Amino acid sequence: MGKDIGSVASRAAVLRAFRALPPAHREILTETVFRDRSVNQAAALLGVPVEVVKVRVYRALRALHGALE
Repeated sequence: MGKDIGSVASRAAVLRAFRALPPAHREILTETVFRDRSVNQAAALLGVPVEVVKVRVYRALRALHGALE
């Protein structure tokens, strides 16, 4: 079966919104969402405290959500 056109369009919209995010937002989402790293792993990799990663993920997801509205 072929891909659902709505699904493809949704993925394209998310990709466009992701690319429009500031670099810091893209970086944190790449590490935590796309590379499936834990908050602790991302913090160690990026050299920042865990709380900073949590705040960045929150802000990046809000920005991504806003870009998709």
